[in-house]
Amino acid sequence: MLEAVIFDMDGVITDTVPLHYNAWKKMFEKHGYYFDFNVYKEKVDGKPRMKGISSVATNVDEKTLNQMAEEKQNYFLEYIEKTPPEIFQDTWNFIKELKKYKIKIAVASSSKNTKKILESLKIYDVFDTVVTGYDFIHGKPNPEIFLIAANRLNVSPENCIVIEDAIEGINAGINAKMFTIGIARHGNNKELSHANLVVKSLNEIKLDNLISIFQEAKK
Repeated sequence: MLEAVIFDMDGVITDTVPLHYNAWKKMFEKHGYYFDFNVYKEKVDGKPRMKGISSVATNVDEKTLNQMAEEKQNYFLEYIEKTPPEIFQDTWNFIKELKKYKIKIAVASSSKNTKKILESLKIYDVFDTVVTGYDFIHGKPNPEIFLIAANRLNVSPENCIVIEDAIEGINAGINAKMFTIGIARHGNNKELSHANLVVKSLNEIKLDNLISIFQEAKK
């Protein structure tokens, strides 16, 4: 029985991907590392900040990693001030549909900016719980972040759907024994192909159909 839907934030609820990508690119190139969108999707997107940095900057000490993390965060906050992110309309439509069906909803994001961004969008209180980068120890693909969300919602993990746009997030959802939906907004269908369902937009999903697919997958 479907009881809850857990959303990643960056790239799923809000279009913060360009802001994150530009902040990462500016920081890495300042330190002499090659960085493009493929590197971002493969090594950085969906991961805790320190893990993302160390996957590219493999030859630096912890002090430098911390410095790089602070620089990236400062660049990102600058970009947010200049160009505040907007909510994806397809996601907002889907959230409203879930509310009608009385299905619980949560945000589970590795970002430590999660609360700030959701509040700027005036949707923080829409969710039944919000799990941020401050709330867990083990980053995706470890399932901890999604298991915390399920626990706070008081629902069983197998009765949850996770919606993600990054491979590590899909893997975390699978590891949590949850039904996974991959949103391939950037044409990354192939890397998300192991999700239970892959779409380009949540507008492709009709909730009645999704509940049927979910129930069938649980048999």
